Amino acid sequence: MYEELYTQVSRACCCITVFLDDELISEGTGFAISKDGAVFTAAHVVTGRIPIRESDYRDPALKVFAKFPGTPLIEYRIAICGIDIEVPSFTSNVQIDQSLLLPAAPVLFPFEPFTIGAAPRLGEEVFFAGYSDELELPFRVERLLKPEANGAREFLEAMQRGYRADMTGPLVKRGVIGNARRICTSEAATNTEIECEVFYADNSMHRGASGGPFVNRRGQAVGVIIQRATTSAAQSSDPSLLVPSGSTVGLGLQTIPAIYRQLQTDAA
Repeated sequence: MYEELYTQVSRACCCITVFLDDELISEGTGFAISKDGAVFTAAHVVTGRIPIRESDYRDPALKVFAKFPGTPLIEYRIAICGIDIEVPSFTSNVQIDQSLLLPAAPVLFPFEPFTIGAAPRLGEEVFFAGYSDELELPFRVERLLKPEANGAREFLEAMQRGYRADMTGPLVKRGVIGNARRICTSEAATNTEIECEVFYADNSMHRGASGGPFVNRRGQAVGVIIQRATTSAAQSSDPSLLVPSGSTVGLGLQTIPAIYRQLQTDAA
C-alpha cells in the first residue's frame, strides 16, 4: 500500500557525517528540499551537541558530507545552523534545532526533493525516516571483515563517510501524532517572528535518525526529527535518570521561508 511512498522517502533522505579535521564528530540524517540539493536537518547533527554554539559550526576545520543512496558523496556548506530568538524575559535565547545545508559546489545529477506541507495535525498518521542505530549492515559484514583483507580499510572508511546509505537505506516507520503545540516567538530588535509546531509521534526512533523527515500520506515533508522523547526513571541513587518514552519529537517546517529570507538578507 505504501511502497511508492517508502521508496520516495528513501530516495530523498541522506546520511550526514560531520568531521573535525579527520575525526568523525557527528552522524545523522537529512533530506532534500530542492532540486539543486538543499538539505534540511537538525542543527545538533551539524554541531554534535546542544546548545548550538556558533563557534562550533563556524570552525574552518569542520566538514559536512551527505550521502544519498546511489549517488556520490557530496560536501556541504552550512547556510543556517540553529535559529536563535532573543526573548527579553528569558534567561537565554530560544533555539530552534533546525539547519539548512547547501552543496559546497554545483551538483550535476538530479535530486528527488520533498515538497513542503503543513505541520501534521493531532491524530494524523505520519511516516518518519532516518539512518538510525537500529540499522545494521547485512550479515554484519563490517564485523566479519578481516582488517588485513584487501580493501578492508577503504571499505570501513567509506562506511564512516556515509556509504552505508547504499547498503541499508534509511529506516522508515509509521506513527500517529499524539500531541501537537504551536510555539510563536518574536525578536523586536530584528523584527523577526517565528512560528513552529512541536509534535510527538507515538513511535520511537533512535540515535542517528535526528534530522530525518516526517512525511504525510501525500508524500510531503511536514517536520524534522529532533529527538526521541524521554521520561523520568528517577531513583534515589540517580535522581536525574531518563529513559526513552517510546515517542519521537518533531518540529514543523514553517520556519523554512523565514530561513530563506534570512539568507537573502545576509547576501544583500
